[in-house]
Amino acid sequence: MCIDINKSQENNKYFTFTKKKYRAFDILNITFKIAPIQFILLMFLTIVDGIIPSALLALGTGKFVDTATAIFYGFLPYNKIYFPLILLIVILGLTRLVSGIYFLLESNIGILLERNLSPPIVEVQAKLKYDYIEDPKCQEIMDITADEMEETFIDGIDSYLSIISSFIGISSLFVILANFALTSAILIAFASIPLVIVSLWAGKKNYRAKVDARKYERRYSYYSDEVLCNREAVKEKTLFSYADELTKSYYDNFTKASKSQLSVLFKTRLATKATSISLLIIAMLIAYTMIDEVILHIITPGTFIGIITAFIGVSNTLGGKLQEATKNIGEAKEYMADLSKLLSIESVEGATDEPANTPIYFNKIEFRNVSFSYPASPNLVLKALSFVLEKGKHYAFVGANGAGKSTVTKLLTGLYDSYQGEILIDGKDIRTFSQSQLKALFSVLYQDFYHYQIPLKDNLILGNRPRLSDELIDLALDATDLEEVVNSLSLGIDNPLGRIHKNGVDLSMGQWQKIAIARSLLSNAPIIIMDEPTSALDPITESNLYIQFKKLMIGRTSIFISHRLASTKLADEIFVFDGGRIIEKGGYQELMKKDGVYAKMFREQSRRYKYE
Repeated sequence: MCIDINKSQENNKYFTFTKKKYRAFDILNITFKIAPIQFILLMFLTIVDGIIPSALLALGTGKFVDTATAIFYGFLPYNKIYFPLILLIVILGLTRLVSGIYFLLESNIGILLERNLSPPIVEVQAKLKYDYIEDPKCQEIMDITADEMEETFIDGIDSYLSIISSFIGISSLFVILANFALTSAILIAFASIPLVIVSLWAGKKNYRAKVDARKYERRYSYYSDEVLCNREAVKEKTLFSYADELTKSYYDNFTKASKSQLSVLFKTRLATKATSISLLIIAMLIAYTMIDEVILHIITPGTFIGIITAFIGVSNTLGGKLQEATKNIGEAKEYMADLSKLLSIESVEGATDEPANTPIYFNKIEFRNVSFSYPASPNLVLKALSFVLEKGKHYAFVGANGAGKSTVTKLLTGLYDSYQGEILIDGKDIRTFSQSQLKALFSVLYQDFYHYQIPLKDNLILGNRPRLSDELIDLALDATDLEEVVNSLSLGIDNPLGRIHKNGVDLSMGQWQKIAIARSLLSNAPIIIMDEPTSALDPITESNLYIQFKKLMIGRTSIFISHRLASTKLADEIFVFDGGRIIEKGGYQELMKKDGVYAKMFREQSRRYKYE
């Protein structure tokens, strides 16, 4: 079964992964499908590169030495040296030329791989069930398959072609040595088998060490990138003088990551170097046994030097280049196994589909005895929860942290479907609706919203581009008091935000939050969910925003999750959550008359505001 990419990507002909067990050799198959011409040229250069440094270099060196010796003893005139000299220079020049062209082709293949494989890998990750996205083990696989993709593929291609090149080189050398040292060549071939086995073992060990170090790398990267070197944390870092403590945490995690890899690297390098040195010793012993053949004039001195040069070259290839290649193939094997695991994880059908053009028409949404616990957690977050949301009404969810308010929105929007009980849209199970239908039904502003470093206008129209007019955008800017921000920017609404652009302007947290709110208001979804939407706003701005918001929400349904209870006065119905249940519900006046949990919370918060 194919994991298809979305329609916009199909037009760009990205590679399509299938759910199967990928092996290291599939690196070549995938590369050929993506860059067939470059791959064929690379194979041709590999064949040429296999013949030139071994057989041709041995013949060229032997010819040059024999001619030079004959000239030295007066058997040949001096001008006879030109041909073998030019031949040797041409062979060496071809080696350099092939190497340069090979590098250019490989660089081009790397670009094509990045362009064609990164989008489908991201697409696969985007389709995973949300349960797996929050799983640390799954996160490690996601990180390494995305981060190590290009390096693993390029190293894998290099490694397989190195093996092909080495095999061609050794085979061509065997042809030359058939009349001189065939037994010795066969001995070297058999002696190289343990080296290949050790190299594959080293590749597996190195890759596993790299995976194991990931958890520490994420931690020290957080300390270095997100805290110690983050401009937003400078003031607190200076005020509270916590830099030394966090630097120590960074160093501790960096050390653990380094040690876990260095320990394995030391053992694997020691083993592979030991095998390569033993191979070189065998080659030198074979060279020693051939001296008698030179003395007996069975072979010429030039042929002997050429053979020895080729032997040393083969030994270096088997002990260095080929050894590195087999190690990289071992790593590629582990990478492809992880990629296969990622592809086998359960995905959500239609997860990357765009919202449906026409939202679902509904009258009510009902939670009926819904219980839910997060994956790998035995504790129920929601406990037999039941309530009804009616079309066109405004709701407020209040309660302590961890009471289950945000979890309700995750179930409503289809992020999790592993709950007990029923969630019904006009009597129909919510799990029977497609992802595109649910996306069209809800517009959600989470409390940990993202700061998109793109132009302000693009920030506002994300996900809403086709239908938005300038009038609607102006209305949203007015409702969120963003017009003053727009007027202060040199390029107005088209000004880039953030620091990655030349003319980019960074905003305060409150301004970023206003943009996120405006983006949510511009959505065509009939249900708006806002989780702590005004946490970075001052009370006056917040109050004005809610007044404007109620005007814009006429005919639509809204859900507010907020710890600022003054905002809940605008809601038609307030749900008070505690321990995964609704312990009180009703309008503001009704709940205040009950003098229950909500009334006590409201009065306590009001006293604090008055005191302040």
